[in-house]
Amino acid sequence: MLIGKDFNDRAKELLSVLAEVSEGDIERKVSVEDLVNAAGFDRTEIKNLLGYLENKEYIRVATIGGPYLYGHIHITERGVYKSKT
Repeated sequence: MLIGKDFNDRAKELLSVLAEVSEGDIERKVSVEDLVNAAGFDRTEIKNLLGYLENKEYIRVATIGGPYLYGHIHITERGVYKSKT
């Protein structure tokens, strides 16, 4: 997986959608399926982006499983901050 400006822009876009859906609440568990519906990303892209965001500690996995590998996620404080910059 190559990480470049386009990938980073898509990751930032997804993080912004997550911040909106979670209302910036780091305790709110967000369904990845709901996030995909809100963001409109395809299955492969969402898995790659979520893996990247998890490695950067912008999200925290709450449950695994389902069509997107991740079931539910939380945005972290670091993720909330990054979504605003």
